[in-house]
Amino acid sequence: MMYHLPSYNPSEKISVEATFGESLSCLDIVWSNMFETEDVHPDRPRQHQAQFLRGAQQKWLNFYPENVPLVERDGFNDLIELIEKRKGKRCLITDISLRYQPGSGGSTLSMQVLWHFRKDLRCAKVIDSDLDTKELSKQVLDLFLLSNEQHPKTNRRTVLLLLDTREKINDLPIKSVLWEDLIEEIHERDINMKTPAVIILNCIPTDFTLKDTMILPPRLPEGDITQFKEKLLQQIRLQGKSLRRVAITDLLYHEASSGLTLASEVLRDLSEEFTCHSLTKSFKTETAENKDKVFETEIESMVNELHREYVRQKDPVLLLLNNEDNKPLRYFIKSLLSELEYTDQSDHPAFIIINAVSKSAVRAPGDVKLKMELLPDEKDKFAQKRQEIKKKYKKMSPKFHAFNIIQGGFKKEDAEKLITEKMVEHIEKDTKSSSTRLLSFLALINSYVPGSHLLKIFCEDFIKQEEWSTDEGKHSLERIIKPFKDLLVIFSLGEQKAYCIRLAHPMIADACLKMLTEHKLTRYDIAFDFLNSMVKGNESNYGQICKSMFITRPKALIEKEKFSKLILDIIRENKHNQCICLLKFASKLFSTDSFYPQALARLYYIEMKGENKYKEATNWATEAIDRDQINSHIRDTLGQVHKNHLSRIWTQRGWKNVRKPCTEIKTRLDIANDAIDAFQAEEKAAKEELETPNTTFNNRALFGFLQVCKDIIDLMPNIDFINHLREGVEQKYDFFEWYLAYSKPSFKEEEPDYFRRDVEDCYKRYFTQDTQTEETTLNKKKKKSFGGLLHFLKSDINECKQNLSGIEKPWSENETQIILCILANIILSLSGVSSEKTESLQARLQKLWTTKAQGRSPEFYLLVLLLFWPEEAQKANANPPDLEICVQYLSESYESTYGQFLRGRCLVPMFFFGKERGLQRLVHALKPLKKGLRLVHSKLNQIDLELLTEGDENVECLQRINGKVKNHKVFAVKDGQQIPVTPHNPASVCKSGQVSFYLGFTIRGPVAYNIRYNNNCK
Repeated sequence: MMYHLPSYNPSEKISVEATFGESLSCLDIVWSNMFETEDVHPDRPRQHQAQFLRGAQQKWLNFYPENVPLVERDGFNDLIELIEKRKGKRCLITDISLRYQPGSGGSTLSMQVLWHFRKDLRCAKVIDSDLDTKELSKQVLDLFLLSNEQHPKTNRRTVLLLLDTREKINDLPIKSVLWEDLIEEIHERDINMKTPAVIILNCIPTDFTLKDTMILPPRLPEGDITQFKEKLLQQIRLQGKSLRRVAITDLLYHEASSGLTLASEVLRDLSEEFTCHSLTKSFKTETAENKDKVFETEIESMVNELHREYVRQKDPVLLLLNNEDNKPLRYFIKSLLSELEYTDQSDHPAFIIINAVSKSAVRAPGDVKLKMELLPDEKDKFAQKRQEIKKKYKKMSPKFHAFNIIQGGFKKEDAEKLITEKMVEHIEKDTKSSSTRLLSFLALINSYVPGSHLLKIFCEDFIKQEEWSTDEGKHSLERIIKPFKDLLVIFSLGEQKAYCIRLAHPMIADACLKMLTEHKLTRYDIAFDFLNSMVKGNESNYGQICKSMFITRPKALIEKEKFSKLILDIIRENKHNQCICLLKFASKLFSTDSFYPQALARLYYIEMKGENKYKEATNWATEAIDRDQINSHIRDTLGQVHKNHLSRIWTQRGWKNVRKPCTEIKTRLDIANDAIDAFQAEEKAAKEELETPNTTFNNRALFGFLQVCKDIIDLMPNIDFINHLREGVEQKYDFFEWYLAYSKPSFKEEEPDYFRRDVEDCYKRYFTQDTQTEETTLNKKKKKSFGGLLHFLKSDINECKQNLSGIEKPWSENETQIILCILANIILSLSGVSSEKTESLQARLQKLWTTKAQGRSPEFYLLVLLLFWPEEAQKANANPPDLEICVQYLSESYESTYGQFLRGRCLVPMFFFGKERGLQRLVHALKPLKKGLRLVHSKLNQIDLELLTEGDENVECLQRINGKVKNHKVFAVKDGQQIPVTPHNPASVCKSGQVSFYLGFTIRGPVAYNIRYNNNCK
């Protein structure tokens, strides 16, 4: 049989043998002529669709022409529009994210999109069993080229690749790893394209009940504004149905779009459903002294008042804020959560926050969201579709629970009504029956791990053990589960013969779990029984489900939750010992897995109350290390146990924080030594891990050491032990000075607020002399390092002048002193203060270059690039440094000095190339702006940073640099020089030709941002 695929020429199709599809074992290909020529018995698609409407997984057979067409949810047209735009984008690879709540129809929607494009693009879904991204990338490009061989361009066509898997590789999302492998494979095959070879449709399960960000662009038509308002109402109502204590929606709106007015209208519309407050005055943070304490006190007062009102009325409070500064907003949320910690949990959130923030520019959303809440037009579509389904399937349609729950608007009561009195009676009669226990297992895993399932064969094994040993007859699985069969679906995965069982919808799982816990079964009972009866003996088949239930920590508003959702729910029932029991049993079953004893150690030292909690925590942390001795992250837990213990004492009432210098000096010293030993062992393991390629350096040991040292000096300030720690404190402070200045977790993610604060506080405690203030001590230290000097660009300009104006010219040829002097002059110049002339600074660098060009520090080469980059600068200098060689030397110096420690982190562009002359052509990521009556440094508008990576708009203050691409490498071209630069996004380097880009400078070298091919480049 021949299959068809789209050709480069839209009017043609390409025929391929069935063996070609079979060779691409990682891909489920959607052929252009699927179901058009093959014979399919009419009962098969009808049966598959009935199963799907009940709750089974979506299959391509559901798109059979004779079946009822599926409802296209709101995001369908948005996805089509985004893919149409991406088709013409000049890049090798691009992607679109579909964020969806499990149970909302996200997987179905993504398959509808592939089906829509099957005659235009080469569409395929990733088969995620035993995923190998290297092999997957080869097969994706085989599909793009139609062979491993070089084919004419007319046989190439963009692949639309559906990635719908939750797996990670080395804690990285599959898409990130696959992206790099695709780039590497494209380069190996020397593929050049002016449109994408691959568009990845990346499906990401997302919990919108906790947090969402909505973007309101300017100049929308009235109809679009109305639709946006409906989506904002949808989001607030969705959060209103959750059990979150605090939920937030960030509304980013263009200053010309009246976003604050729209948010106020939403508050008025919801005034009967919520207690509404508008607090649109931003939190104050600009106070000269003790500014943190001032805004913290103001926020705490506001939170106390709001909390008192909530306790009094018991209704959810909807707050409208208008706060652009993340720091006070995070403190506001943290304070709310702290106040609510001892408030009884209700069946609704205490506070829902809309934070409406005006922006001078906003970008249109680049992703699509699908939620468990219907928009008005979706309700109409589903109501109409229900009539079609009822007409075709007649009496079967009431059993289509998955469809009916969505059609009904995802109401909890609709799911709860499916649990009949007869089912409840069956459970009340015998909670230990095999049928009740199987239902409880499914309710547990489908509630806490939506989309999970049990293999039918293991359920049958469970029945054999429980029933056949006692009953005369042999009961089939179907007979055992008969009391609940209406709630279950049995289906096969893909073309596999193995059948799976799950509840028809996650909301049914939630309803069943709620009902079971109301009938003498606790979450602990069910989880323990599941481990004992299903997992025991089959650990390899349940490893991922168990890790998701017992180990994986979900995101919270500020940071990750401390434990998994299941463990947290049991803790909230004040059943801490049950959590201990569950994790101990799981640890016994998964006897080589270090994460279970690690979780036990954390549970003991964070949550338990007994006198032996730290002893138990230490034992389990040590057990975790024994299971995985080379994993530095596992070792970190032991250090955290001792660090936590250091500042606490045992009283008859329990463990209490030490709030003043401690009298039990020997005890504290022993604990401190244990903590330091643990963190030093972790540091050693972290450095050994760097020998493995692509390993990111674990900085927690260095940070934990500083936190312990800070605690020690606070508790025991006058002991000799402190003197032995000074050297280690200074070394680790020096590390973080450049580490935090040169890098951050990702392009859009900053380090937590407390990170730099704790590092600096520790240094100040150890090195401030009696005659100095702590700030003077810290600033004096900062002036001695490149990373420290960069920090002054983040401070008040007056402070910057005060600290840097007095820096003297170096009299010696000391490289470090010259580098610091030159950087100080650059910073002063950017702050509007007079500085040395560019020519004088160039002369200093040129003299060092002439003396010794190779083997100097990365900072030296960076300054050479900044001051000698080809413009007017080189005309004034005879025999300037060769920048092509300088880039090479910088790369070598970076790798030997910082490379392994900054691997996997985003290197911060410290300067960009601007439009002015001299030192003023350097634009820092923080540029001076007036704010009120004070000059401060504020970040480039966030939209400017986004425009550095994509978009056709220009960044006002930056200069585009001319360059070229050759053999997938990028060069800046000027006066005959071809200076290599690193592309920020390698996927944007899609073919050879003339380009332009924004130029940034990281500690590794020059970087090309927002690469654009010239219009005359074919």
